[in-house]
Amino acid sequence: MAIGRSETDETDVAHGEEIPEAIRAIRTRRSGHNFDPDAELDDETLEGLIRDAALAPSSYNLQPWEFVAVQDDDRLDEVVELAYGQEHVKEAGTAIFVVGHTEPETADRVFEEWVEAGRFDAETGEQVKEQTVAGYQSEQAGRDYAIRNASLAAENLLLSAHARGLTATPMSGFDFEGVAEFLGLPDDKIPVVLVAVGPSGGDEPERLPRRDVDEVLHREHY
Repeated sequence: MAIGRSETDETDVAHGEEIPEAIRAIRTRRSGHNFDPDAELDDETLEGLIRDAALAPSSYNLQPWEFVAVQDDDRLDEVVELAYGQEHVKEAGTAIFVVGHTEPETADRVFEEWVEAGRFDAETGEQVKEQTVAGYQSEQAGRDYAIRNASLAAENLLLSAHARGLTATPMSGFDFEGVAEFLGLPDDKIPVVLVAVGPSGGDEPERLPRRDVDEVLHREHY
């Protein structure tokens, strides 16, 4: 199956089309910590979350991410320990680690698809692939690519959870080396974000204030 397009894509939307429900989802999404410990996330919903997360944009469509779901009670106890005692991970019932690639392992496959789709001719595709792969040559660059791209997928995951009426919260407060060992990650994969997700346990506290647009928007220069 082609990596560039999932067979489960349900809709094609024109770029000029307005999607007000998407704006509403963005503006109403919030991180939550109140989960229903007696409810479980079924496999169909879990797979739907990952399907949506994997539709995130990525550099040259390399899709340099993996998702590791932990639902076993004993292993969730270990995740709580690795996450410095954040008990809501266990209460959520599902912990999803968004993992990033530090090497461009999908490049050959992806750029073949670019050429097959008529986006590049074969020569141009090879040139662009070489430039893209060269961007991963340093260890720091590889980590940067992994973090940036996996973070985009994590946001898609959060929005998908919210749209499904679930509670989800992202975390970067965990033992990264310990998690890599716990998950059995190869050396070229790094854990980027931990998302606790599950059925809601009820109301959450009021959202904390956000910085105003006038404070964070800069025009032409800082």
